[in-house]
Amino acid sequence: MNTQVNTEVPAVKKEFLRIEDMMKKFGVNRKQFWSMRKRGDIPKPVIKSPPTWREKDVDAFYDKRARHE
Repeated sequence: MNTQVNTEVPAVKKEFLRIEDMMKKFGVNRKQFWSMRKRGDIPKPVIKSPPTWREKDVDAFYDKRARHE
């Protein structure tokens, strides 16, 4: 009898993302992140200080861009 236990933790979606979360989400460093932001490849944050994004808004931003390209 095989009694393996799944020890993987499911990915938890955060409601809000800070810069570090955004860099991790896109797999970029801080300099690359701000270059993307300057080009308009990152949506504007919902809170300016500290910059904070709503994850569902970021996902919707990219879904919309994918449909239009």
